[in-house]
Amino acid sequence: MRDESGATSRRDFARLALGAGVAALGAGARAGETCRDAAQAPAYHVTELRPLGEIDPGVAWGVHIEGGGVYDTSFTDAIAKERPRLLAVGSGLKFGSLHPSSEAFERRDGDKGLSTWTETDDIVRLAQKLGVPTRGDAMIWNDWLPQWIVDLAKQRPQGWRDKLQEVFEQNFKAIFAHLDGLDRRYGQPVMPWRGLVNEPLAFWNMANGGVEWRPGVWLDAFEAHADGTPGYIHKAFEICERLRGAAKPALYLNEANCDNDKYGPALRKGMLMLVDSLQKAGRVVDAVGLEAHLQPEWMHDPLRPNWKSLVDFLRELQKRGLDVYVTELDVNDCVVADLKKRDQLVTDYTYSFAAAALEVPAVTMITNWDFSDGASWYRDVNTVRALGRWAGCQPHPACPRPTMYNEKLAPKAARDALARALAGRRG
Repeated sequence: MRDESGATSRRDFARLALGAGVAALGAGARAGETCRDAAQAPAYHVTELRPLGEIDPGVAWGVHIEGGGVYDTSFTDAIAKERPRLLAVGSGLKFGSLHPSSEAFERRDGDKGLSTWTETDDIVRLAQKLGVPTRGDAMIWNDWLPQWIVDLAKQRPQGWRDKLQEVFEQNFKAIFAHLDGLDRRYGQPVMPWRGLVNEPLAFWNMANGGVEWRPGVWLDAFEAHADGTPGYIHKAFEICERLRGAAKPALYLNEANCDNDKYGPALRKGMLMLVDSLQKAGRVVDAVGLEAHLQPEWMHDPLRPNWKSLVDFLRELQKRGLDVYVTELDVNDCVVADLKKRDQLVTDYTYSFAAAALEVPAVTMITNWDFSDGASWYRDVNTVRALGRWAGCQPHPACPRPTMYNEKLAPKAARDALARALAGRRG
């Protein structure tokens, strides 16, 4: 499914990113159609009354937001009550969002040019209203690319690498210049955390312990570094080190699936190799972001996860002088069917994962993706159907409940689970 710009749609992209090619299933589901709970769980009463953002001053807690949620006052009011320390820009800084038709930052509507900065700017405006900064991810990624870039890389006309490298650098320059302008407008840094490169590893090719780089345009456009790591990643950090200026935003890598037992061992090895390569080359790398879309069906024991290997990895990152950001926390509940058991699974995973991660002082951020079940990317009906093909999931999964708040914006037990984990480190 593609939008008018030729960019893969957000929900299809998310399915590809996590499902490694799991296709949309069955006919009859419309683009953007989402499922609803067949029945509501009993009301849950919050026992930890402190807002999540105020529990641990050493952990910046926040939520991802994009699309209609930016403009839904009931949704943003519910978020505000938890006193977040940041809002994460969902898709606004991805290359395909900013450059749908050309290098220009605009989308055409007939004869009218529409700014592709609109959503990012509106999220920054909302964050300023809440008195918090933003985090932006995936400025460069081998997915979510517009068709004109894909075609250029496929057709490979004379000078195609030079053109792609020019566009690559201009993209970073324009993003940093735009954010500098917002800093001046609001009188303070609006985005102090910036994810330069997203998901550099091909997790689906790493199950046997090898390291494979995610294929795509940017991997092809740049020569590999001398040690075999991707040249485009080195170039991204080299460029942005020059661009970050007086505001000195944190520059980081973001990766998925480092937490689970199926793909995590190879991914963790690959990320340490990449960090070591960048640091040896003298690049400024402030942090590693770990998405933490938790997948019980990819753990050795889906009901009793052991996070020791993950914690050891976090400590290795800490030894290298890096912060660690949990950037996209939610729990895939498709491994069980009963509603109460699903909610308990999400609660248990939220607590055990967060408590384990927070054993490591380098973990300085936790961002939930999303705030409520009704906003979750898992709820696209084709994504729900695709879940049934993932190993260990129910053949016909119920509507997912992967977050801390239900579709009616009422807190669930998972909300208290995260609060307990945050309070545990503070204590």
